[in-house]
Amino acid sequence: MQRTLRGMIGVFEGADRWLLGSTGLLLFMGIFEVYGAGSFNPQGSHSAMGEHFIAVKHLTMIGIGGALMLALSHIDYHLWRHPWFNRPAMAASYVLVAMTLVIGRHDANGNDEINRWINVGGFSLQPVELAKLAMVMFLAERLASNRAGVRAPGRPLLVTLGVGPLLLMAMLFLQPNYGNVMVVGGVTMLMLFVTGAADRWLRWCLMGAPVAVVVGYLAIDKITTRVDGVAKGLGGGSFGHQVDQSLIGLGAGGLRGLGIGQSHNKYAFLPEAHTDFVYSVLGEEMGLVGSLGVIALLMLFIWRGFIIAQRAPDPFGRALATGLTGGLAIYGITNLAMVTGMFPVVGVPLPLVSFGGTAMLATMGTIGILLSIDRASQSYQVYKQRWTRDGLA
Repeated sequence: MQRTLRGMIGVFEGADRWLLGSTGLLLFMGIFEVYGAGSFNPQGSHSAMGEHFIAVKHLTMIGIGGALMLALSHIDYHLWRHPWFNRPAMAASYVLVAMTLVIGRHDANGNDEINRWINVGGFSLQPVELAKLAMVMFLAERLASNRAGVRAPGRPLLVTLGVGPLLLMAMLFLQPNYGNVMVVGGVTMLMLFVTGAADRWLRWCLMGAPVAVVVGYLAIDKITTRVDGVAKGLGGGSFGHQVDQSLIGLGAGGLRGLGIGQSHNKYAFLPEAHTDFVYSVLGEEMGLVGSLGVIALLMLFIWRGFIIAQRAPDPFGRALATGLTGGLAIYGITNLAMVTGMFPVVGVPLPLVSFGGTAMLATMGTIGILLSIDRASQSYQVYKQRWTRDGLA
């Protein structure tokens, strides 16, 4: 037993303890909330597991994601730099995203619905999560190797942005999936900054972002409605049923919460209680203490991710870690903001806490790659110290 436990701990030897600790605690808190909120979800009525359906599926994804994280943490992250890997991966994932635009989806009444999933081998898959990972790998490889013409920006950089983030953003815009359009755009600008892209390009991107938001607000009814809802709510009116109910739940929790499993919002008062709005259920059951605890853990996770990026042994590792951490940071901040009425509802989950299939696997895979980069940076530091000690550096 002792030898088995030592072997289990040994596979994470040298890994960033703060990153792993915050990951484990967020997963642990999420399990309780997903189980409670998911037990009243109608999906369970079609399964033999009944009220346990959502919880079992969530635990299964955590288990598969944990194995994926462990495997990726022991694979040299330079593998993702090779064009023969990241380009086919990006092309395949983009094809899957494009399929969501042509495959119809209907609700119980036969009305058309937004389709963001495809079925592969009987499993539901959200291809945008895979596409974002592949896009970050492609962009890190191109920018870190200067193939995109970072030092002399021009057509090569435009081609890189065009076939990478801009193409993905265009497909997501057509879904529509405005939340992930924002995530991809934010990650792209962050990676351009870290890799030393010319200031004038970043200036254009930063100036273009608010212009795009204003145009979207004026031209797209869905965006207009969501933004107006936030403005109305902040002005003392109603944010809309979903956010109003979320705020009621957070307020009902008080300082210490109602207790695990005691949420009222989970009784179908709050739509998407186990996914996008799980933070509201958590706040109701764990109170202000639990809510601030989640924020603190997310901040710790993001901080350690950027620390790994900072000490990465090469530009590719730095760009890759920055893009991966930045994507999860934008996800987390956006989710917290929309649940509390500070941002329009855009349908992004809370990393490691919300129920999710493909999103959970992508997040755990991201953590595995971050651990691989951190492991390589430690080996690099030992190598550098050894050569210095021998007088060869």
